[in-house]
Amino acid sequence: MNERVLVVDDDPLVVDLFVNVLEDAGYRVEGVFCGEDAIERLTAAQFDILLADVKMPGVDGLEVLRQAKFLDPEIAAVVITGHGTLEMAIKSIQLGAEGFVLKPTDVEDLLAIVAHAVEKRRLIRENIRLKAFLPLFEVTKRLASEVDLGELNKLALDFAVQETGADGGAVLLRDETCPGHLMVAAVRGMHPDIARAITVQEAEDPIGRVLHSGAGCLLAADEGSLGAVADWAGAVWELCVPLSIGDRVLGVLDVWGTQRQDLTEDHLPLLSTLAGQLAVTRENALLYQHMESMVEERTRELRRAQERLLRSERLAAIGQLAASVAHELRHPLGVMRQSTYFLSLKLADADEKVKKHLRILEQEIGASDKIITDLMDFSRVHRPTLTEVDIETLLDQTLASIEVPAEVKMVRTRAKKLPHIWADGQQLQQAFRNLIVNAYQSMPEGGMLYISTAREGKYLEVAFRDTGMGIPPEHLERIFEPLFTTKERGIGLGLAICQGIVERHRGTIEVESLVGQGTTFTVRLPIFIPETESE
Repeated sequence: MNERVLVVDDDPLVVDLFVNVLEDAGYRVEGVFCGEDAIERLTAAQFDILLADVKMPGVDGLEVLRQAKFLDPEIAAVVITGHGTLEMAIKSIQLGAEGFVLKPTDVEDLLAIVAHAVEKRRLIRENIRLKAFLPLFEVTKRLASEVDLGELNKLALDFAVQETGADGGAVLLRDETCPGHLMVAAVRGMHPDIARAITVQEAEDPIGRVLHSGAGCLLAADEGSLGAVADWAGAVWELCVPLSIGDRVLGVLDVWGTQRQDLTEDHLPLLSTLAGQLAVTRENALLYQHMESMVEERTRELRRAQERLLRSERLAAIGQLAASVAHELRHPLGVMRQSTYFLSLKLADADEKVKKHLRILEQEIGASDKIITDLMDFSRVHRPTLTEVDIETLLDQTLASIEVPAEVKMVRTRAKKLPHIWADGQQLQQAFRNLIVNAYQSMPEGGMLYISTAREGKYLEVAFRDTGMGIPPEHLERIFEPLFTTKERGIGLGLAICQGIVERHRGTIEVESLVGQGTTFTVRLPIFIPETESE
């Protein structure tokens, strides 16, 4: 840990506390007491992390944050405040803040928030590094997009046969799976299946000396020195040159004739040049394939890093906003609930219209409270407390807590003798409850919900299949994104919470859907999670 941190606060006690705590954690820390000094230090030196108090005389923390992001867009910024309001949180996020430290400060919270900021900065830099591979991939692809190893061998062999007036030929390569043997990579003048069935051993075949000497040669049948493939083809002469790069010999380029003629070694320079070009081009093609594979893997890493970064940013923003929302809305909602209850008692004899509006108030207050609860559940990432769990019993308990709509029929299919798993029963119940409620909501006109369990290797599967409206293809890739929703009510956290719970159990959740036919969510959970892995 070698990150540089700048702390700015007009309270010397806060600065001293932050500097001491972060230095003990291994960071290199500087502290200043006003916004002007902070901007001066940011201009003069490179910092990885900025912790700035919002309310300071003169230049406040938001201006310091603005200047810091102007000087270094990659700097990780954390806002210090004793006055957490929704308006301030939104302004800070708009300026690029990654987190908030509330006064009075808990040391563990401080270290966790700074560690999150460091991780985000690392992910941003990793994204930049991975993106640098993409232009390289495109250039390599344009240069070698037409290169195919099989076609390269055939093209080179066709040219060699044509230029030498040969009746046939072959490209033979060293067999990496069978040391000491050569394999036929391309052949002319003989059926490929026959050629590949011929055993060519370096130590016994005459062309083996070409491999070991690294020099081409002319072989003649009357000297009893033809290679096995040429001899099988009925050849009377054979020209053989090595495919080599530097001191490394990959194989041989071999051509032969079935008619006697006055043949000299004049064609050897031409064949040697062609063989050299073929060897280099083959290596380039192999290098391209390796580069393509590497870039594809790097691209996958980039996508994963971007997904982690996006999820991290949303988690951070929601987590910080949730505290302000809970503080600013939970209390008035409680007052509204109590007032509604009071009115219900006082107006017990009121007409039905008044009672109807009181019930509407109660429903809307409940819906608002559910949104706040979802925000808090999503922002508070709890590590699972693992105990031995019977998945069938857990499903029964979950279903018992949910009222089945009258127009929906539910069918349970139980697997026989399912082993227990190690899991957090409460968290899994929350995930299953969200999936079941989603299924009910997708069938407003009625339908079927099928819930089944099965064992697949080292995993248990729980599938929730409904006959509802289905999910359009353009929405499938986004349904697990926080805050993405197509519903009229809700804020799009239910499936994100499900995914988070399942992934913290080292499992997976997948979805298949057809519009007008229904949707299936499949949860896969490991049967056993070693205790060391769950920590």
